[in-house]
Amino acid sequence: TRLCMQQRASGRLRGAMVAAGEELHKRDEAFKRASNLDFLMWLAVFVALALAIRLFVFEPVQVVGDSMYPSLLDGERMFVEKVSYLIEPPERGDVIICRYPAYAENCVKRVIGLPGETVSVSGGIVYVNGEPLEESAYWQGDSFGRDIRVDMEPVTVPEKSVFVMGDNRNFSTDSREASIGPIPYAQVMGKVHSVIFPLGEVRSVYTGVSPMAGVPYAPPALFYWGQ
Repeated sequence: TRLCMQQRASGRLRGAMVAAGEELHKRDEAFKRASNLDFLMWLAVFVALALAIRLFVFEPVQVVGDSMYPSLLDGERMFVEKVSYLIEPPERGDVIICRYPAYAENCVKRVIGLPGETVSVSGGIVYVNGEPLEESAYWQGDSFGRDIRVDMEPVTVPEKSVFVMGDNRNFSTDSREASIGPIPYAQVMGKVHSVIFPLGEVRSVYTGVSPMAGVPYAPPALFYWGQ
């Protein structure tokens, strides 16, 4: 009994001491300032880390426009990873985020030609080094049954650059334009891996099936060159 009484007394004493310490801290302006500073420092670290991940590792990017139809649809959000191209260059077939000369916004396109290769378009077919490029996985012509409408003279891709096109060939502004041309590696911002939103349409852009696969593209009444 005496031991129980001693333990209860000891517990009350400890509780009183903790309460007294907390009360002192509440009244201690220096302690409050230090606590606030601690919180702000942790907040700054968290924000800096989040920004670094978004800038250097990965970020979600929204699809704007129909130039990658049907692989990517207007309004979908993509998972874009930014590390792999620091280790190895883009490969043919990669879907990338890149920046065109004099463009304020980034664009999403597919890599068609690699450094040293010659790309041309003739009779609705893309040729790489004189060989027709197999593209049936993402290009079946437009809603009018047309192949690529405009031929292009051979273009040799410079070193450390890629030749890009949109999958929706007749409604894409890309490396075929003389004002754009091949894209230097320095202007390749990241590699698209998947669609992450809407949740019902989550898929890989390489092995997944778009909800509009096989559906001919119906262009708007007016088409504006853009992304």
